[in-house]
Parts: sequence; structure tokens; C-alpha cells
Amino acid sequence: MHETIIKVRFNELDAYGHVNHSNYLHYFEEARISAMDKAGKSIDQLLNEGFLLVVAQIETRFLAPAHLSDSLLIESGITQIRRASAQWFQRITKGKTVVAIQNTRVGCTTPQGKPCKFPNELQQAIKELLVTKEK
Repeated sequence: MHETIIKVRFNELDAYGHVNHSNYLHYFEEARISAMDKAGKSIDQLLNEGFLLVVAQIETRFLAPAHLSDSLLIESGITQIRRASAQWFQRITKGKTVVAIQNTRVGCTTPQGKPCKFPNELQQAIKELLVTKEK
């Protein structure tokens, strides 16, 4: 699993002093982009080549709160690659505590929004990110 570390900032908190639920989407997205960069295919490169990766579905489970200055570890991997989409599994932990998990289906499209097959170079790059959920 690819690992990304994020430190919780003040502006990400809700009135109760917890990370607001909407910020987890940003954390997970930042980690997916980081994983793609590490695999050798940045979002910028894909855009320049005429491909977009778009979120088609998200399922998030919030399991424990995160607070100001917590250091969060986000593990990211791909559990399934199809012709024009990939299923990501991600987990945020704080120490040994699982804070949140997310399953995200990401599709490949043209700049006009038409679904298209992943380019071969991208398929090869994301194979490095293949994992099973049990990891």
C-alpha cells in the first residue's frame, strides 16, 4: 500500500474539535494523487495526454475522530482494475487506531467526459498499486 502522511490543521476542524467529515475526502484524494505520482503517472501528465480520472463512486466509513495536530497515515491501493475504471481501497490510521476507510471507484474519460479505456502506460503504472483489502 502506498503511504501518505497528513497533519491535521486548525481550519479542518468542526465546532466539536474533530476533523470535519468533508475533509476526509480531501485527505483520501491527496493520497490517491500521491500514489499515482509515485507510480509514475501524475494527474498533470494524464491531462496533457488527453485523459481524466474522475470519481464515480465513494463509500466512506468514519470509525474514530481525528483532532488538531494529529498525524494521520493514509494507506492507498487499488483492489480492482477494469478496462476504464479502478477500485481504490484506502485507510486512515492514527497510531494503531483506524480513523476512516474508503472505497472509491475512479473512471477514465476523455476531456469531453466520454468513458475511455485506460491508456497502456497508465495500466502498467497502476499495477504497482494493486493490493488486497486485507493488507
